[in-house]
Amino acid sequence: MTSISITTKPCAQYFAIHRDSIVLSTIVATAIPLALLFTGWISGIMLVALPLLALVFMLFVRYPRIWLYTGAVLNYFWISSGKGDEAITLKEYALVAFIMGGLWIWMFSMVFIQKRSFIRHFGDKVLVFTVFLMSVNLLLVLVNDQSSALTWLREYLLFYTMLYYLPWREHFTKREHIFTFLSLTAGVFIFIGATNLWQYVKAASNVLYAYQVWTSRKMLNTHIFLCATVLCSMGALYASTRKARLGMLCLTAFYAIVVLVSFSRGFWISGMVGIIATLWLIDKRKVATVALYSLLGGIFVLFAIQILFPERAALIIKVIQSRFASSAAGTQDLSLLARIYETRVVVDVLLQYILGGVGLGAAFTIFDPLERYYTRVTFIHNGYLYIWVKLGLPFFLAFYGAWAYMMRRAYTLARQKKNAPLQRILAAGAFGSLVAFTLLNVTSAIPEARDGFYCLSVLFAAIGFAEYLPTEISFDE
Repeated sequence: MTSISITTKPCAQYFAIHRDSIVLSTIVATAIPLALLFTGWISGIMLVALPLLALVFMLFVRYPRIWLYTGAVLNYFWISSGKGDEAITLKEYALVAFIMGGLWIWMFSMVFIQKRSFIRHFGDKVLVFTVFLMSVNLLLVLVNDQSSALTWLREYLLFYTMLYYLPWREHFTKREHIFTFLSLTAGVFIFIGATNLWQYVKAASNVLYAYQVWTSRKMLNTHIFLCATVLCSMGALYASTRKARLGMLCLTAFYAIVVLVSFSRGFWISGMVGIIATLWLIDKRKVATVALYSLLGGIFVLFAIQILFPERAALIIKVIQSRFASSAAGTQDLSLLARIYETRVVVDVLLQYILGGVGLGAAFTIFDPLERYYTRVTFIHNGYLYIWVKLGLPFFLAFYGAWAYMMRRAYTLARQKKNAPLQRILAAGAFGSLVAFTLLNVTSAIPEARDGFYCLSVLFAAIGFAEYLPTEISFDE
């Protein structure tokens, strides 16, 4: 009997320590072969790779920060693809398995194995339960016959990515965790931004007419670059060392230029409003500093345009001026006219399905005054109408109620954390970005694309970092 107890005790201790890895790995190891038996799809290759996948899975479960850091890098592929009209490729299946599967497994582990709650406040509760309950929306799609189950699923899964702030907040509890995550994220965004700028420089180098300057614009992931501009601008203002402020200022300038070459007035205006409104509410003294930085930045941009495009600088500057000036043209502006046509169609549908919505994935027939033809689209430029017409009034109130709650929480923290530079940067940046997105959401729907939901998850995580990090952790510690 003694020998048995000596042998089994270490095994019991090992299982107690590693039970989350063991149980979840067993579930996955069982599920993958069963799935392969039903699909028969490249089963031979997958079965050979199964042991390696199991080891990687155990690594991610045992060390969740490695999983989250890996996801920060893989987000380059996630947010740079999947526009909705493309065929679902092997890469897309792999990304969905990693991004969505990882989040579901983490939630399962927290609730059923570790017996821990990741809900910390009212906003968490509303967001989590809203996303889970949204699954009933599939019934509307089947009843109304406005979409297919696959199209519904592709839009529905996007809402889950917004919940990534929960594991980020849970596992990034130290300064080095946050800075590693933000550094990896910034590296991905810098690469995407540099690619955008390089593509625009090549396209704009061959333009002959003003309209070609505008059509050469690069709109890839502009929501992310707007969010990064606001966050880094707060770092440039509130970092505790000159070196850190200078670094944040350089990043702000870079991200702002990427936003500039989108030639989107909505992003330009909402970004400026977000920054100015934040400073006006929490620290009016910094407004003059931002005005000075903006003036110097504008001079630098004009100088850079003259250097990069010596023969076409006048055309590019003319287009930038016209993008602002055309806003005063009212309904004579074709971009605004297109939004009006779209809004009329969506409102007509909304009046028919005002309570329950028409269902995710539903398409609408819109007249495009730019191309002069009718087109069938699932994208709605107004993010408020998007949520209401597709999900119904209860989900509209829950989603934007949680949005307002998070914005209020960020504002309160930005005012409270005066003596904690890192926390104030995160809170003020989150508040300013949410203010900008609240305005931008009228003409460019935040909840429709991958990058929009990714921005929300980052901002909600920033609020959590600002609230739960110890005050003594500083920006330059």
